[in-house]
Amino acid sequence: MSFEMLSLPELKENIVPTPRVLMGIVLMVGIIVWSLQHHLSTRSSKSAPSVPYWAPFGIDLFVTAINRIYSHDFFAWTRQILDVPGRTVSMNLLGIKLLMTDDPENTKAVLSTKFVDFGKGEAFHKIWRDLMFDSIFATDGALWHDNKDLLRNHTAKSRPTDYAVSERHVTALIRNLSDGDSHDCLDQMDRFILDVVSDVFFGETAGTLSTELQPLRDAVEEMYIWNTQRILIGKLGALLPGTAKASAVLVKYLDRAIDQAMRVQDKEADGELDRKQNTLLGSLISQGTSVKDPGSITLVWAFYELARNPQVVKELRKEIEAIVGFSKLPTAAQLKMGFNIRTALRDTALPVGGGSLGKDSIQIPKGTHVGTLELVSGRRRFTLADCNNTESIVMSYIGTQRRHDLVGPTADDFDPSRWDNWTPKTWEFLPFNHGPRICLGRNFAWMQMEYLICRVFQEFASVELLGENGELMIGGEEMKIKIALNTKPAKPVIVKFARQA
Repeated sequence: MSFEMLSLPELKENIVPTPRVLMGIVLMVGIIVWSLQHHLSTRSSKSAPSVPYWAPFGIDLFVTAINRIYSHDFFAWTRQILDVPGRTVSMNLLGIKLLMTDDPENTKAVLSTKFVDFGKGEAFHKIWRDLMFDSIFATDGALWHDNKDLLRNHTAKSRPTDYAVSERHVTALIRNLSDGDSHDCLDQMDRFILDVVSDVFFGETAGTLSTELQPLRDAVEEMYIWNTQRILIGKLGALLPGTAKASAVLVKYLDRAIDQAMRVQDKEADGELDRKQNTLLGSLISQGTSVKDPGSITLVWAFYELARNPQVVKELRKEIEAIVGFSKLPTAAQLKMGFNIRTALRDTALPVGGGSLGKDSIQIPKGTHVGTLELVSGRRRFTLADCNNTESIVMSYIGTQRRHDLVGPTADDFDPSRWDNWTPKTWEFLPFNHGPRICLGRNFAWMQMEYLICRVFQEFASVELLGENGELMIGGEEMKIKIALNTKPAKPVIVKFARQA
């Protein structure tokens, strides 16, 4: 019997809903729903312009984004995408709506004027709990306020003793760099910063500059890498386990450091002592690691650019000689003479980026997550977003600070003299964030970087940039940016320091 001759009852009896048929139906329904959502979203006057895509759920955009990340061209790609009125675009990545912006007014809204509308979110807290615990970097609301108040006294100011502690580790670093060999700059800077922050915050240095064995440094790095990968898959990432071995190394070190600190404090009620231990444990390690990574990466980019600009090194050494001299340690006064992820907690809006001219506000529903591609201490940093809902926001700090209309025609150049004439507005330059979540350790971080650079060029007259085979690198193509939790150089920065001949 042919298909056309079947009656309706017979047709019903002969149709068997096989898994393949059901999958086809589900796929067709999904495509129809996606098409309707795509059509409605592009019609809304309160939406940012959408980055074109042709595959359902933006699969093609997702593949492009991943390829750009692995080829270290992600920033260059997003910079092109944001070259639209309002400097804000919408992207569909696997059904997740991603809003990207480098407009200072939108950054200001998230970090300040609409601060109460945005937070870290529970998924971020779960993913980073093994490293950040209940610290200010992973919490919201009352818990965040309490932790911030407790931590402020430990980190808000650089104490006089910090300089003596720093000098011990600067001496160890200079000893390493004085052997006449080339060095991986990131490796040396990372060791230096970790040794300093562990010594200052915990009273016990990790000692990585003087040994090849560095279990604490390796443990923290492993947790950074794994948790960053968990963030990429959003809500599902919170369901994946942490790194048990790395966590055990970290907790063992911190237990010893906290116990030592608590012995010198007055005896308190057990409940209050437990609260302080848990809060300090999370807050201090997250503060320490938050200073370590941006601090070491900023120093690497600084030495990379200085090695490519020997004339700037000469001018820097002239300033050091005039202000400090080459035989005395710099003081705080002398150093001053010279040289994020958020979740929408309620329905809200960003001030600009919507409409055809980019001047309308953009509606942000509750549950929207916000990440940052940001520049720290004059260089680059990338913070990945917690995407456990359907919409995310990425604020491109590096994009803001590379905009020629805000910075000038030399925005892409390493030009320290820019600061002789350039006075950026508050939300056009964000080395440590602004608003309520401004970095509490910013003064300590500035001090470490200023002190180290001054001391290094008191001891050394020049720094050279070498290739992978030891050849001298002069000029050439600028280093690409590796996107991870932070933005590191895509290739090793191999440097060699030389004393005055």
